[in-house]
Amino acid sequence: MMKTNTAQKWDAFGYARVSKDDRDKSESNSIKNQRDMILDFAERYPDVNIINIVADDGATGANFDRNAFKDMINHIESGAVNCVVVKDFSRLGRDHIETGKYIERYFAAKKVRFISINDGYDSLHADMSDSNNSLIVPFKNIINEAFLEDISIKTKSQLAIKRKNGEFVCNYATFGYVKSPDKKLIIDEYAAEVVKTIFEHKLMGYNELQIANMLNAKGIHSPAEYKKVSGEAYSTPFAVNEKSLWAANTVKRILTNRVYIGHLEQGKRTKASYRVKKYFYTPRETWSIHENNHEPIINKYDFELVQELLAKDTRISVNGGQLHLFSGIIICGYCNQPMTAKTIRKNSGRAYLYYVCTTHKRYKNCRSISINSENVEKYTLLTIRKQVEGFISPYDLTANMGLDELKSLKKSTLTGMIEKSLLSIQAYNDYLVKSYAHRVDGVISQREYDLFRSDFRKKIDDAEAHIVHLQGEIARLEDNVRNHELIERFKSYGNITELNRRIVVGFVHSIIVYGSKDMEIRFRYENELSAPPHVTSQERRVV
Repeated sequence: MMKTNTAQKWDAFGYARVSKDDRDKSESNSIKNQRDMILDFAERYPDVNIINIVADDGATGANFDRNAFKDMINHIESGAVNCVVVKDFSRLGRDHIETGKYIERYFAAKKVRFISINDGYDSLHADMSDSNNSLIVPFKNIINEAFLEDISIKTKSQLAIKRKNGEFVCNYATFGYVKSPDKKLIIDEYAAEVVKTIFEHKLMGYNELQIANMLNAKGIHSPAEYKKVSGEAYSTPFAVNEKSLWAANTVKRILTNRVYIGHLEQGKRTKASYRVKKYFYTPRETWSIHENNHEPIINKYDFELVQELLAKDTRISVNGGQLHLFSGIIICGYCNQPMTAKTIRKNSGRAYLYYVCTTHKRYKNCRSISINSENVEKYTLLTIRKQVEGFISPYDLTANMGLDELKSLKKSTLTGMIEKSLLSIQAYNDYLVKSYAHRVDGVISQREYDLFRSDFRKKIDDAEAHIVHLQGEIARLEDNVRNHELIERFKSYGNITELNRRIVVGFVHSIIVYGSKDMEIRFRYENELSAPPHVTSQERRVV
C-alpha cells in the first residue's frame, strides 16, 4: 500500500492514454475512466496535488511520439511538475525498454515521483535494491509489450483479410475518391476532374513540373491540402511546408497510380515491427491486387499511354512550352534512336523545324538524315485520316451502333473469312491429289510435280496461319473494354483537320525515318483490334 508523505507536497500531472484498439475493446481503459481513477487517488492522498490531467486519445503505446506526453515532459523540464500519476504502466507505454528508461532513469534523474495506481507502484517508496521491486517493474513492462506485439500480429492478420476481400484499408482515400461506409472507393467528382486534367495535360505534352505549376497557378488544392479543407485530420510524410502545394513528384504519383483505372493495389509498404517507424517497400508479388475493384476515373488505354510517355526520354522545347508534336515518337531508321528537333532559319527569316538524327549529331557514327516537321505532320495527318476512314466505313460505326451489334458484325465477318480460308485449303489439297495423278499418268514430270507440290503446300500453310490469326481476333472480341475504347477513339477522330500531341500519341506508336522524304508510320492498335483487311497497322511512303 502507498504511504502518505505530509512533509512534501507534489505538483502532479495525471497522464492518460488510450489507443484505437483499447478504445474499441475496453471501457475500463477509456480516458474518462482513467481521469476518474487519478482524481480519486488524489483525494485519498492529499500530498499529491493534481494540477492537470493530459490525455493522448487514440495514440499507440509502441512509441512516445504523442502530443500530450510531450507536453507533460515540457512541464517536467521547466520544473513545473515533479510527479506523474498514471492508471498503470501500460498507459505510460508498452515498449518495455523505453518505458523502463522513463520510469527507472528519466524520472529518477529529474527527481520526479512516478505513481502507477493499479500496479501499486510509487517510486518515492520503492526500494530498487529489493529483488521484488527490481524485477516487478521490468516484468510488467515486458508483459505489456507482449500484449502490444500480440495486438500488432492480430491487426496485420485482420488487415490482410480485409485486403483479400477487396476492402480499402488505408486511413484516407486516394485523391479522386472517398471511402464508402462499406470500405469501398467511390468517385469524388471534384477531385476526379483534377485527376483527369492531370492525365490530359500529360497526353498533350506537358511534363510533371509544368502540370504542378499550372495547378498551383489556378489555386487548385493539392491532395494533402484538399483533405485538410475537407475536414480530415490528415498528415503526410511528403509535406515540407505548412501549406501543401502541387509538386512534380505529387503529379507523378497520380500519373502512375493504377487505382485510377479501377485496380486496388495494397500492401505496398510495411514495417519490420511495431518498434520501427520506418516503412519499406515490398515486392510487387506480395501485394494484394484486385483488378476492376471500383469505378475507374481514367480509361486503361490512356493510362498505358501515359506510362509509356513517362518512360520516354523526352525534352521540353526551348520556349518551355509543350513538347514538340513528335518528340519521343520520331525515330531514326538506322540507329533506332529518337530524333532531335532543330529549328533552322532561312535567309527569308522564316524558321523551319526539322528532326535530325541524334546519334549523328552527337557522335557522327550514323547517317546524316533530317526531315522537315511540316512534311511529317502533313503525311501523318493524311495517314491517320485514311486509317480512321478505312476503319469506320466498312463497319458503319455510327453513333447509334452499340458494342454488341458491332461485335456481332465483326465476328460474322471474321467467321466468313475463316470459311473462305478453309475452302481454299480444301481446293489446294484437291490440286495436290490431281497433280500426283498427273505425274503418275505421265502428264507432268517429276520436277513439275515437285514445284506444284511446294507451291500448294506453302499456300496451305499460309491459309492455316491466317485461320489461326482470325481465330485469335475472334477471341479478342471478348475484351469489351479494350475494343470499345479503341473504337470510340476512331470515331472521335473521324473529322480531324489538324494534329495535336493528344491525337499523335493516341494513334501513333512510332514514325521511322529513313530519309528526308522516306518514312514509315507504325500505329498503336497493331494486334489489338480486329481492323478491316485493308487497314494496316503500319504504312511506309516516300513523300
